[in-house]
Amino acid sequence: MYEQAIVKEVISEDLVRVGCTTSACTGCKSAAFCNTKGREFEATNDNHFQLESGMVVSLYLPPARTIASTLVTLMVPLLCFPLFYLLFSSLGEKGATLMGFLGVAVGFVLVAVYFRHQRHRYLPSVAGVIG
Repeated sequence: MYEQAIVKEVISEDLVRVGCTTSACTGCKSAAFCNTKGREFEATNDNHFQLESGMVVSLYLPPARTIASTLVTLMVPLLCFPLFYLLFSSLGEKGATLMGFLGVAVGFVLVAVYFRHQRHRYLPSVAGVIG
């Protein structure tokens, strides 16, 4: 999936901070689920384009990675509920249910730690310079 963004800052040779324009958001297929509207985010510059602030670039978001990150984000906490429920079933119905919800919270923490360590793997990359 390709989208347009404006370079806000060149952090390093391999990393830039970009921001989407409102016009880019209206044509984006994931606009309904996007949490970056009006915000800046990082993108990798694997091809080492000579970028400067204000340039319009094309970003590539690999569909497989996007789907994988969504699955990890949703499935890990969801799978932690029955795991914790079964582990603590000796506490009775209410206790096991409460521990199941605690498992969901633990799942979200695990996902946050995973994405913090794998941050660059799931970033969009600069595919080309538009202007």
